[in-house]
Amino acid sequence: MRLSQLVCLAIGAATANAAYSGDIVQYWVEQASLLQNGTIIGGLQSPPWAWANAAVTGAILEAAVKSKKGSLAYQQLAVSHAAHNILNWAFHATRNYNAVDAALRSILPSIGLAANTTEGKEATAIGRKAAAKVAEARADDGLNDFVDFVYGPKNPTVYQQSPGANPYPDTPQARFVKPFAGLGNITRFRAPPPPKLTDKAYEDSVVEVKAIGSLNSTTRSAYDTDTAYIWRESSISVWNRIAHSVVGSSLATKVADSAKFYAQLNYALANAAIAAWDTKFFYVSWRPVTAIQRTDIWLPSHLNVSDPSWTPLLRPTPSHPDYVSTHSTFGGAASAVIRAWNGGDKVQATFSSNVTLDNRGVLTRTYTSLEEAAKENARSRVFGGIHFTFAGAAGIALGDAVALATLKEFDDHWDEF
Repeated sequence: MRLSQLVCLAIGAATANAAYSGDIVQYWVEQASLLQNGTIIGGLQSPPWAWANAAVTGAILEAAVKSKKGSLAYQQLAVSHAAHNILNWAFHATRNYNAVDAALRSILPSIGLAANTTEGKEATAIGRKAAAKVAEARADDGLNDFVDFVYGPKNPTVYQQSPGANPYPDTPQARFVKPFAGLGNITRFRAPPPPKLTDKAYEDSVVEVKAIGSLNSTTRSAYDTDTAYIWRESSISVWNRIAHSVVGSSLATKVADSAKFYAQLNYALANAAIAAWDTKFFYVSWRPVTAIQRTDIWLPSHLNVSDPSWTPLLRPTPSHPDYVSTHSTFGGAASAVIRAWNGGDKVQATFSSNVTLDNRGVLTRTYTSLEEAAKENARSRVFGGIHFTFAGAAGIALGDAVALATLKEFDDHWDEF
């Protein structure tokens, strides 16, 4: 046989056994965010978004565990079919099939394992079975149930519909959803009550958000304005990108390890969303826009904070109660999981977000501390005029507690989905 023929055969064999050079789990986590935030769906409320990511990463981990004795390409193919099928299951009523199919089709050449080979067929079957297992476990978890909501009296601190928001709050049933990783009764994490109306901390928070959270604020710095803008995106997708930045390519060839980390992260985020909704609908606290636009003098000190024309920077105000801030709860949960994996708080993490509100454009932030990122995430909602400060602080604490409990239960209960 000629040398040229040997070279060609060697190149062909190498190509056949090639694998995707990046982290396949990161790829599918990003695809999940893109699909949820794309033009077809246009974003989801916080609990369903976190729930979907947890289902995706759970299916990925199941496929990774079942395929870990195979080649890297074999594992990547199994994981990809698991992610594809669970995404189609989660969004099958949204005309999103083409987008999900395109995400799989675009990665298959890089994985390089032909679907019609024995290995290819086995890996595909593993992925499909993994997705089916998660779908079955989550088919009746409470997320699809109807739970009605009736607004309370229009008294100070009582939650009401916000201007421009949906007529009814988002997904009130989410507080009853079965947690991931066998976490059990979510009400044990419920945050303590917010400050009382008579507390000075309450009045201070109202005065503060009125000044720095207004659309036309004269006291908010340009940096703080951009903080509100860059964190406006779903905190779930942002914290996954922060995780990508911290993890980098260190787990690219360790599919099962990568799958475990991202399942831990997204299980914790999903559980944090359930816990946040439990707290929100227990206290049903009003949003800043309702408090400030109220026309009477309602503060016990008789300070008049009324401004019926007041508009928050981030608009419209989301359609659910103020306390606690779910954005902040996500920050507390995600930072706890990443900190545990990282072995400490110090990081070098960068993320960017394309801010369409007010045509602000692409903004980028770099953090050297996970605690710093979580606090700025929470603070962004005050700069945006949509949360009181105390809602953010309590949210971080809630998310941290839920994440640590999720990590404690994870190894024994991750596959209960």
